[in-house]
Amino acid sequence: MRILVTGSDGMVGSRLVKFLKNNDCTVYEFGDDRDVRSQQDWQSFADLDFDFIIHLAALAGVRPSFDNPELYYDVNVNGTRNMLEFAEANTKHILYASSSNAYEWWGNPYAATKRMNEIQCEDYSAIGMRFHTIWPGRDDMLFMKFKNNQVEYINRKHNRDFVHVDDIISAIYKLINNFESAIIERRVYDIGTGHATPVEQVAKAFGFEGEWRDENPAGERVHTIADIEPLLKLGWTPKWNILDHENSPS
Repeated sequence: MRILVTGSDGMVGSRLVKFLKNNDCTVYEFGDDRDVRSQQDWQSFADLDFDFIIHLAALAGVRPSFDNPELYYDVNVNGTRNMLEFAEANTKHILYASSSNAYEWWGNPYAATKRMNEIQCEDYSAIGMRFHTIWPGRDDMLFMKFKNNQVEYINRKHNRDFVHVDDIISAIYKLINNFESAIIERRVYDIGTGHATPVEQVAKAFGFEGEWRDENPAGERVHTIADIEPLLKLGWTPKWNILDHENSPS
C-alpha cells in the first residue's frame, strides 16, 4: 500500500510513519521541509500515485489561533485545498485530521478552520478524524506541561477525553483497512476513549499544587467526550487511560 503522509514530522505523523512502515506500507513523507500552501511542493509528488493521503499537516492549538487567525486559515484551509486538488489526480482515498473543537466551531479560529476542512472534503473520497485531547502530545500540551512542571493553573470545571497517540495511530490504521465500509456509515469519525476525565483528577495524579480557577478561558470547550461507537463497530478499541500514564508507552 502506497501512502503519502503530510505533517510526517509532527507528533502524530512521525509515529504514524513508523507504524505504517512496520506494517509493510510504502510511505512518502510530506514533512517540515515542505509547505502545504506551496503548489510547487505538492508537485514534487506529481509523478506518483497513492492509495491514501493521510493529511495531518496543520497549525494546531486554540489559544494561539486568536493571535494569528489569518495564518491559521492560510495553512489549514488553503493547505487542505491544495491537498484536495493534488488528490484528484494522484490518490484514491483521503484521511484527514479534524478536531473535537469542530463541535463548537464558532468558539475560536482554530476550530473554525477544522470545520471548514470538513466542509471542503465533503465531495471527495475522504474521512475526517476528530481527534480529542491527545497525550503525551507536544511540549505545549497539557500532559507534557504537567510532566515538566510547567502548569501554572488548572480550570477546575474542565473535563477532557484524553486519548493516547498510539490509540490514534491504531484508529487511523483501522480506518485505512476498513475505508470502504467506514465511509458509507459516516464522513467524520471521533477518535477518543468515550470517557471524559476531569482535568482536576489528572492534575492531582501528577501531584499538582498550583492555582485552581473556575472561569473558562475564551474559546475553550468545558466538556469533551468522543462518540466512539462507530469505531467500536469497526473493531477498534482504545487501550490507554491517562490516569494510568505511568504504565503507558512514552
